[in-house]
Amino acid sequence: MKDLGNKRLAIILIVFMAVVTAVTVGGVISFGNKMFRAFDNDSRDGITGNHYAFVCENVQDGFYGSVFEGARREAEDRGDYLENIGSNLAYSRDKYELMELSIDAKVDGIIVDAGESDAMRELIDRADAEGIPVVTVGGDNTSSARKSYVGFGYYDLGVNYGKELLKSASDEQKRVLVLMRPDAEDSSQNIIFQGLKETIERAGASASFKLETMAIPNTSTFGAEERISALIMRDGELPEIMICLNEIFTTCVCQALVDYNKVGQTVVYGFYENSTILSSIQKNIIYATVTMNTDQMGVYCIEALKEFEETGYVNEYLPADIRVVTADNLDEYLSEKERGQEGEADY
Repeated sequence: MKDLGNKRLAIILIVFMAVVTAVTVGGVISFGNKMFRAFDNDSRDGITGNHYAFVCENVQDGFYGSVFEGARREAEDRGDYLENIGSNLAYSRDKYELMELSIDAKVDGIIVDAGESDAMRELIDRADAEGIPVVTVGGDNTSSARKSYVGFGYYDLGVNYGKELLKSASDEQKRVLVLMRPDAEDSSQNIIFQGLKETIERAGASASFKLETMAIPNTSTFGAEERISALIMRDGELPEIMICLNEIFTTCVCQALVDYNKVGQTVVYGFYENSTILSSIQKNIIYATVTMNTDQMGVYCIEALKEFEETGYVNEYLPADIRVVTADNLDEYLSEKERGQEGEADY
């Protein structure tokens, strides 16, 4: 009787585990279907084309948000749909997980801020093997099977920073602090720094500048704010010049200089633009920012996917325009942007 009871208990446990497994698998499938439902039925009206995925780890980043908007509008004009994967998730996932989700969803193409890691290379190669073309934007992965890279030349960006520094070259050496992400696998920052350094060396101005770097955490805006605030508020002189290699660092430096009454104690060169950065240039809180045409980048991403779809070929590199914005040309730059936005609205 005891053996019979044990057998019944074992059967009950097995049945129970099978039910739990079935419910779990069903839930995952259901969640996956909801995750990759391109958009609701009302939004489907007039859209009969492809479903593309936009993968970016930090969906709050204004730079990639602007690239996405440019790409989304271009896709919509062509009758396609571009989904910002991860933007509506209850909890955040890194770009590697988002790449896996996009591949599993069998989208028609992927636009991704890649970076040079081996893990990303394997994911891009896997997507390509499954017939999903990948275009990298902002951050490239040169050893992967990506079809095209849309962005800006990292070295050219460094050259632009270098040319700006040369305007302040003098016999008195200035300390230049470059704020970077602590990402050992991402070579883009090193290339920017190399372009900056070699521009100064070619001009024979190496003695005028002492170049230093500092790693700033970029896993969250809060982490970057804390580190930059500690840098700005601490006792001792600030470096004569600071260069920020992303938008978040630039915004945090703008705010910290005001908060700790350190405006005018360091010359700041930023990256990209937002209302805070442009306002800070206008108020002489920071000197300049190096920005690029993100709307153009977004358009290029969709054009690359469409060209590959239609011809099987596409240019491997599509560079965006780079521009340095200072107080001297800010009004002109804003007027040009306004005219461009009006043109888009009319179109």
